[in-house]
Parts: sequence; C-alpha cells; structure tokens
Amino acid sequence: MDKVFKADRKLKALTSCDDEPTLEERAQRIAKAVRKQSIEVKENWEQLKTRASNWQKQVEKALEKLQELQKALDDLEAHVITAEGVHTDQQPVGDLLIDSLQGHIDKTTWICWSCTQHNASWINTN
Repeated sequence: MDKVFKADRKLKALTSCDDEPTLEERAQRIAKAVRKQSIEVKENWEQLKTRASNWQKQVEKALEKLQELQKALDDLEAHVITAEGVHTDQQPVGDLLIDSLQGHIDKTTWICWSCTQHNASWINTN
C-alpha cells in the first residue's frame, strides 16, 4: 500500500528548494519532518490498536453466541434421541390393551410437553 505521509511531501519540498540552505538548516528541517512523521505514525498505530481491540471484542461476542448455539444444538440432539427412543418403544394404538392405554397416553403427553420445553429454549437461544 502506497501511503504517503503528509510529512513526506514536506520533506521532499524541503530537500528540493532552489535556495541552497545550510547543512544545519536542512538537518533541522529534516528532523522536524521526521518528528511530524513519527507523530503521524504514532497516531495511526493508536487507531489501528483501537480498531483491532474492537474487532477482537466482536469476535469474542460471536464466539460466545456460537458456543451457546452449539450447546442448544447438543441439548436438542439429546432430546431428539430420547424422544425417538420413547417413540420406537411404543406399540401402535390398535395393539394396546385397555389397561396399558393410560401409560401410552402419559408417554405421548410427556413427549409433547418435552417438545414444548425445547421450543421455548430455542426461542430464548435465538
């Protein structure tokens, strides 16, 4: 990147004067230009540090949100595995005896309640 410092232009202008200044005058002008460049570099460095710090904070916030999302996905996966297991273990309604119908209703009610709880946690996660 060809960034030209303001002091560079002045330095070139000072070194290309038609009146030949003394060596001491030239040295003073060059020293002044170098000091100005130094100040400009320091200001640019501070701005860069500030932007880098702000970027780091944004990255850390994004990481936290992604970690929360990963935990929610892990919880959802565990819930789905459990629900699939309960569903697989259930007999078709037509094959149930009257005595075991209440247990079947309870399992189905638990699955519905559990899904509702996970939906609520997903809403909170988003």
